[in-house]
Amino acid sequence: MNNDGADRLDQKWPDLADLVTRRMDEYAELWQGAAAKLREGSYRSEDLLDDWFRLCGKAARDMTAGVALLWATGRPDTWAAEAPADDVRSER
Repeated sequence: MNNDGADRLDQKWPDLADLVTRRMDEYAELWQGAAAKLREGSYRSEDLLDDWFRLCGKAARDMTAGVALLWATGRPDTWAAEAPADDVRSER
């Protein structure tokens, strides 16, 4: 069985498991920081706004990256060495 397409895909994309792990660590750090401030009684309304915007920003970036990843895996030229000659996108 020929795995050339999968090999090329591995070369083009970074280690997704590592990226997901790092991002989950960032989410955990955000929640642990908020929990620590709540335990100490030093959590203020400004902290809530900062944490909320950080969470929303991360979530928006992650959802966009997820959609882009799914979109890229569905494209035929992602798996092929080159797009087919009759592909309209290759004429642009």
